[in-house]
Amino acid sequence: MDPIILVGLGGAAGSVLRFVLSRIQPFRGIPAGTLLVNIAGSFAFSLLVFSQVQGDLYYLIGTGGLGGFTTFSTFSYETFRMLEDHDYRTLATYTAISIGGGLLAVAAGYLACGGWVAL
Repeated sequence: MDPIILVGLGGAAGSVLRFVLSRIQPFRGIPAGTLLVNIAGSFAFSLLVFSQVQGDLYYLIGTGGLGGFTTFSTFSYETFRMLEDHDYRTLATYTAISIGGGLLAVAAGYLACGGWVAL
């Protein structure tokens, strides 16, 4: 199938799922929905790439689905609003959990696919 169609179909599904999850209520000022989709998306994407998925399935799930599901732009906007509101504690917590959680999720996906992380 044409990669553009696969990316479009995957993107539509990923965007709808992100919309549903983004409605999760913030927890102590932290946008829980955005945090969830970005960490879950990091894990899912790492499973995909470390499993060496290629071709149509990669276009559908990786580029389309997870591209539509995860959202760096929303994370950036929410972080900026915390900065604008002088909510530095929440900003630091949200940023640390988002970046640290994303990296841990990628490491977990790597390990789940048989990789080894030397610590």
